[in-house]
Amino acid sequence: MQSTEVSGIQCLVPSNPSPYLSNFAMNQSEIPANPFSNSIYNLYVPPQLHEISPHSSCISSNSTSDEADEQQLSLIIERKQRRMISNRESARRSRMRKQRHLDELWAHVVWLRNENHQLLDKLNHVSETHEKALQENSQLKEEASELRQMVSDMRLSQPYTNLEDVALEHGLF
Repeated sequence: MQSTEVSGIQCLVPSNPSPYLSNFAMNQSEIPANPFSNSIYNLYVPPQLHEISPHSSCISSNSTSDEADEQQLSLIIERKQRRMISNRESARRSRMRKQRHLDELWAHVVWLRNENHQLLDKLNHVSETHEKALQENSQLKEEASELRQMVSDMRLSQPYTNLEDVALEHGLF
């Protein structure tokens, strides 16, 4: 074996595990101590990596990064909640506008139905009046025709010179 071969790997695990860790099949306790012990691969580890210690500045900045990530995550969650509330409010206003529009349409339908009913009543009244006028007109035409016939018959039977004599004879005056 060469001196550059890796005999084991040490992993640094964060102090607060990820909430997504439960989604993986392996827990920390299930990770083998030396996952490459049965491996046929030889890995080269540069000398700089041997110098990493758990107390280095990289780890301390990682906790600040975690706090920043938490703040960013809380901002994202807060924005989502505000957007959800805003969307709900917008949907409520939209439903109210739709309901108000529907109410206005129904009021218009009621008004148009009343107007239609009144117009039908007027039409029926005018139709009845028209029918009565036609009947009366027909009666008057018949009476005028009868009167013409009477006048014609009178002239033929008695030659009167004066219309007043005809009217007196028939009792019209």
